[in-house]
Amino acid sequence: MFKTVGIIAKAKVKNIDKIVKELIEYLNKNSVRVVLGCEAAKSLGLKGMDREGLAAHVDMIIVLGGDGTFISAARSVNESKKDIPILGVNLGRMGFLTEVPLSEMYDALDKVFVKNEFFIEERMMLDVEIYNNSDFISRKTVFNDAVLSKGALARIVPINVKVSFGGKEMDVATYHADGLIVSTPSGSTAYNLAAGGPIVYPTMDCIILTPICPHTLSNRPIVLPDNARLTVRVDEDIEDVMATLDGQIGYRVTTKHRIVISKSTRKIKLITQRNKNYFDVLRTKLNWEERKVRSVKC
Repeated sequence: MFKTVGIIAKAKVKNIDKIVKELIEYLNKNSVRVVLGCEAAKSLGLKGMDREGLAAHVDMIIVLGGDGTFISAARSVNESKKDIPILGVNLGRMGFLTEVPLSEMYDALDKVFVKNEFFIEERMMLDVEIYNNSDFISRKTVFNDAVLSKGALARIVPINVKVSFGGKEMDVATYHADGLIVSTPSGSTAYNLAAGGPIVYPTMDCIILTPICPHTLSNRPIVLPDNARLTVRVDEDIEDVMATLDGQIGYRVTTKHRIVISKSTRKIKLITQRNKNYFDVLRTKLNWEERKVRSVKC
């Protein structure tokens, strides 16, 4: 099914050269052509392709790293406009997206390349447009979240949010908080979770709005339908307010800016294992313990 596979690796991982070399040998043994990203190639003293260029030349991508590496790879796939799946192998800490541990990598690969026993999940993304007054500045697509927050100094930021569902625009709230997270279901287990937001099943299509440390305790997270179109503004001139996209791209914003967020028309495809489900991942990553009932003799 997959004739050409790209390998994207996190830089500065212990023994990454050995991991990449053995992975190439495995793929070649299964008649798969390999294209290396820059970091993976560098570990072997070779020259590789940048991530967007790599995405344009392969049928599938294997990510060796953590969720940050996976998100960067997903953004490259989106920018390449190709509809290719990604398999994430966790070399980091949490790894909600890179769900396959290194110890199980070859079992997972056998299910893809030998046994044809795998699923492909589609995950929604968000388009984020930034304007300065009426002037368009940028349009990016995020896999996890868009975050509006203050810089180094601890100061409450008033953030106004409006929503429309294809018709008249309505006020949601003006949040007085340390910031605001607008998240996808996939991103619900990232910053959103740390800020007290809900865990949302990752294949759902919805938009999660979570204030960060709100001054008004009744300001709670809200889950909106996927046809919601949000307009977010800062209500006061405060220095060092940043709009951060997927934790990797940042824009400084003022009261002159407006951020428009909506569901993207494109989705990212993840390769998942048939013998695992999302609740297995949650129990493992969040250390959830199953309650054990002990019988007591009377």
